[in-house]
Amino acid sequence: MDVNSYISNDIIFDAKASAVPYNYRISYKMALICAIIGKCCGKKGCSAIKLQMISAATTNSKAKDDLLGLLDNPFTSKITVVRFDPAISRAINLAMADGMIFRQSNGLYRLKDKGKSLLNAIYKDEGTLVVEKQLLAELSNRLTEDMIERIASHWRSG
Repeated sequence: MDVNSYISNDIIFDAKASAVPYNYRISYKMALICAIIGKCCGKKGCSAIKLQMISAATTNSKAKDDLLGLLDNPFTSKITVVRFDPAISRAINLAMADGMIFRQSNGLYRLKDKGKSLLNAIYKDEGTLVVEKQLLAELSNRLTEDMIERIASHWRSG
């Protein structure tokens, strides 16, 4: 699947002398946030922190286990450290500029028709985002915005 075919804004992707790993490509990050919003955020939308938390859980097995552990025991005193990836923030901005997602008045992100189309293409292709789709299926809607707010409140008061 060619994610770049869904990106129609004035973004130009040029070939580079050395290959960039897939997980550093902005097209990967844009596809990932569309998948997260589409599979883990429900109809209310998805916060930027939630996008960051789930994205971080796709980077390695420890981060995944930490997030799933938080879901298994949401009232634990152990607060997960969230790795904020600036590429996710850029991908959010580019996905909004390209008409894939929009930000609601409550600050949560939702998919637009173009983002839904990309999400459908991702899920039709069995070889695309295989590990990520498995994690998103495990998470589903279990990570709530209330849980995220509880975690964030510890950051603010800590």
